[in-house]
Amino acid sequence: MPRALLVACLLGLVGAMPLPAQDAVVPCRVVPFVPSDVQAVPVPASELPAATSEEAGPAEAPSWDIVWGLIGVRVFFAGPKTAPNGAEYHPSFSVDTDINFWVCRNLGLYVFTDTRFWAERPEYGVTGGKDGGLGFSKRQFDLLGGGAWNYAGAWELRLFGYGDNNLNRGKDFIHPAGHTDGFVVENRFYLSAEYARLGRTGFDVARADFLSIAYYLTKDLVGNDGETFKPGLQLRAYLTHDLWEWPAYVFGDVTFVTESSLRPRLMLFDLGVAATPFRAWPRFSAWQNWEVRLGVENTGDFQNGSVQNLWYVSLRLIF
Repeated sequence: MPRALLVACLLGLVGAMPLPAQDAVVPCRVVPFVPSDVQAVPVPASELPAATSEEAGPAEAPSWDIVWGLIGVRVFFAGPKTAPNGAEYHPSFSVDTDINFWVCRNLGLYVFTDTRFWAERPEYGVTGGKDGGLGFSKRQFDLLGGGAWNYAGAWELRLFGYGDNNLNRGKDFIHPAGHTDGFVVENRFYLSAEYARLGRTGFDVARADFLSIAYYLTKDLVGNDGETFKPGLQLRAYLTHDLWEWPAYVFGDVTFVTESSLRPRLMLFDLGVAATPFRAWPRFSAWQNWEVRLGVENTGDFQNGSVQNLWYVSLRLIF
């Protein structure tokens, strides 16, 4: 009896002890699922469970590239082209580059350069007779370079210079050179979500759709008739669209150029279909950034009503 009375007294004391003096055990709090159509009630930070060391680890930082762009080769099947010296020729192939470098990533500033080397088919005696049908001659080198500023959201301002240089005399036996050049200011608005990854690892410059308006501050271009003119306003649209679930898409690059008096002068088209077939096969992961294009470049001149067509196939590496 005394032992039972002693136990009862001890139990009574334990039950009467205040909570802080006891070893409090806090059970795991179950957070109920809240459907998307029901407004969630915010939970005070003091009531949130403490994160474990694994959960509280630093988030993976985005990977950035210093240089990005593409390099490719186009092989032409048919069609004439007007050189910077006004002479017409038939291109064999071209080597194209689009290279970009960060200057200040925090401010969205980078520089870019686009180059294009044109080779001419064996004609007008510009290649040796022993070269046969596979011979070619250097014909034209186009250089464009400047700076770009992503100043707000999907908006980008560009200022650049260009020079289109003639590398042989063509039909002219006296003057082996000739060129057109000038400076342009351009404002772009990017339409696709790809631009949000600008400069990051995996950014695909070929899928960054945009609309732009530009003005030639100086100097000259050449029309299909071989005559130079002073350009003015330029409107450009570059658009792409996926082809179902295939690793392919269609593209269109359309540029409208006026003379300085705003009289319509040139309409430039680059239309076709592109494919990245190696992205569909994991075993060819080393080739996933290679792209094949089949398209046509058109140059229409409003003043003389002529159109020049260049059908081509190209292989490009996007990096």
